[in-house]
Amino acid sequence: MTTDLYFIFALFAVALVLGIVLNALRDRLRVGKPRAISPSSMSISMVVPARDAASTIVPLLQDLHAQDLDKERIEVIVVDDHSGDGTDRLAQGMCARWPQLRVLRNSGVGKKAAITTGVHAARHGVILLTDADARVGPMRSRMVVEAMEQQGADLMVLPVRTIGQGGLGRLQEEEQAGLTGLAVGAASSGWPSLASGANLAFSRQAFLDCGGYDGDTYTSGDDVFLVQRMRKAGKRIGGYFHLDVVVTVEAEHTWRGFWAQRLRWAGKMRGVQGTWPWFGSLTLLLPWALLWLTVRLDPRDLLEADGVEVLVFLLLGWSLWLVPAVNLTTTVRRAFHLRTWPLVTAMCFLLFTIYAPLIAVAALIHRPRWKGRPT
Repeated sequence: MTTDLYFIFALFAVALVLGIVLNALRDRLRVGKPRAISPSSMSISMVVPARDAASTIVPLLQDLHAQDLDKERIEVIVVDDHSGDGTDRLAQGMCARWPQLRVLRNSGVGKKAAITTGVHAARHGVILLTDADARVGPMRSRMVVEAMEQQGADLMVLPVRTIGQGGLGRLQEEEQAGLTGLAVGAASSGWPSLASGANLAFSRQAFLDCGGYDGDTYTSGDDVFLVQRMRKAGKRIGGYFHLDVVVTVEAEHTWRGFWAQRLRWAGKMRGVQGTWPWFGSLTLLLPWALLWLTVRLDPRDLLEADGVEVLVFLLLGWSLWLVPAVNLTTTVRRAFHLRTWPLVTAMCFLLFTIYAPLIAVAALIHRPRWKGRPT
């Protein structure tokens, strides 16, 4: 029984560290939300890499046209990545009455090449990335440039909200809320690692200084690998959490799309360096270790020496693993004005713990296609 006590205490210690980190990230989100930011004189180029986005590009461009930043301080560059559905024609149709909009042809292939094309063509010093299937609010660009100037940031990790229908949609909403909490909270705490290319701002000069995506062998990862390069180059990375800068994307409507999207995301994680991959691995492996000890625990052992201590540390381990993650996700959902029910969040987190390791293994042997291309 003493051996079990030592093992359970070790798992409790790991859970305690994870819980402290998650609570710290949650507190950083609370600190960042009400901050007042001063007016900025910075200008911004919003780059939209687009491939086969005919069904979503017009509503997005309408959102970008409605930004409350002065028109002379803003431009929008749509980089068409060889679409076959007329995405470029729809975007070009808006250029006649919108001189700040340009539509370019991707000089290479893929999203990273499209972003690079847009960055090189940009006239302003701040680049704000937006996925072609997203929706944004009117205050986003102004608040982003003001926050970047206030923080002196070369790159800013920004929040993304997923909206879905039914059980599958809710699962993705909860997952995205948790990931956003981790990404923005970590960047705000000075430990940047995760990010979303759907909502990412950076200095054009900083991008050029660190070489952009030169030599990058991964098809995806335009977000996390850029963060990684900026960090290695000594650039200042910040995070900003506010409803008015959030980008909203729709959840995948089918299980097939859900699995393909996550396989694509998991494929890039092999190239992520630093402490956060280890943190994520501990978070996913810890409940399996706790479950193994829980299943093998004989109720009669609780009557022996150290039996009460074993039960206490086991219960604390489960609580410290689950409760901080639920609290972080719930905090993000409330800020996003989404319904919160901690029990549903806990169930979604448990499901994530089951399917995430399976996806990580599957990503080693299977690479799905995205919009007709291998990932």
